[in-house]
Amino acid sequence: MGLAAKPRSEALSSLPGTGEGNEAGQPLSLRQPLSLRQSVALAAICGIFGIAAWTLWVWVLKSEPAQDWMVFYTAARAYFDGNLPLIFNGEALTAALNQRFLSWLSSPLNLHPWVYPPTFLLLFVPFGMLAPAISLAVFLVSGFIVLLGVALFYVRRGQPRWIVLFSLVLCPAVPFNVMTGQNAFFTSAILVGGFGLIGRSPVLAGAVLGVLTFKPQMWLMVPVALVAARQWRALGGAAASALILALLSLIVFGPEIWRVWLGLMTGTDEAYRAWVTSGRLNGMSVFACATWLGMPRAVANLAQGAAIALAAAIVYLAFRRPAPGMLQLAVLLAATMLAAPHVSTSDAVMLALAAGLFVIASRRLRPAQLTLAAAVWISPLVNPPSVFRPGCLTPVLILLLLGALITEIRERGAASSAPGA
Repeated sequence: MGLAAKPRSEALSSLPGTGEGNEAGQPLSLRQPLSLRQSVALAAICGIFGIAAWTLWVWVLKSEPAQDWMVFYTAARAYFDGNLPLIFNGEALTAALNQRFLSWLSSPLNLHPWVYPPTFLLLFVPFGMLAPAISLAVFLVSGFIVLLGVALFYVRRGQPRWIVLFSLVLCPAVPFNVMTGQNAFFTSAILVGGFGLIGRSPVLAGAVLGVLTFKPQMWLMVPVALVAARQWRALGGAAASALILALLSLIVFGPEIWRVWLGLMTGTDEAYRAWVTSGRLNGMSVFACATWLGMPRAVANLAQGAAIALAAAIVYLAFRRPAPGMLQLAVLLAATMLAAPHVSTSDAVMLALAAGLFVIASRRLRPAQLTLAAAVWISPLVNPPSVFRPGCLTPVLILLLLGALITEIRERGAASSAPGA
């Protein structure tokens, strides 16, 4: 589904579920992207590394399970208890969750501050109404089901769905997300679902995408894609949705939580410097990778800024003209991971889906391309760089995948504009 403006008949022919033709006029739904040998190799790779990832992360994180979800839940309970100021103090919040979940933890957690905008707390509050174990289960299971559903919907044109299933179920980022209780299932689902709806209802699609502003760093590339595709109604819907969420959170929680959060994000608060040490450096962003490679913080921030600019340019290039929607979405997912100033191993669910979409949508998969897709998919297993230094190479793998995706998009464009196409 190319998102750029195009004739109605062409736009309708590329909607999910209607089939999309290749340069020879053959519907992609009738074309198998992988040979039997490649399929067996891919299934074996997914199986081996997927099981290894589940084994590793369950073993490593079993002593402090769902630590990120604990922050969400404790903040929600603070609201219900009339003690919302608790979340403004990272040390007090950490002490509260250590006390609340004493029986879950083998030892007290280090600093776990609240770093999300108030809109996320507003969205999480319903989960805070449930008992802890039930809340955690519902949060994770519902998020994964929604992600799986929107991903399968987006690629339902007849391409082999097992690739998407393998990409998500066995993805090394999935057990990390489960064991930390992060929200990556929901963020990925919102991004995929929002762009999947644009061909049917741009305003609704924008409204869905606006919800993603609860995790601002994962939203950076959304307006770039919408502007490049000239999807003004979707952009308006996203702005309206984000504004409504912000106003609702202001009404429910009051202005103080916004003041504290803005101070945290702009670095004017001492808590920000503590969070950089305890949180941001434990991620897999370009900033984190550059820092662990020995670069000064100022240089690491410059590298992150360059990554944002490069990711934005690549997204704009991918969305500025009609192109297969799966390739565009893969670009958006990978570029989002590259651009995010703070991104965790759990967020790499997006990389798994981007690699799967690349495999499905490519016309001819060469061994090098399949190897690259597999390497990107496996990369969460060697992250974060704070634990596994080879993880510092992840941004390079993402750049290579983006290059392969742009090359595929350009070849598709050249083939479709050739005489007789």
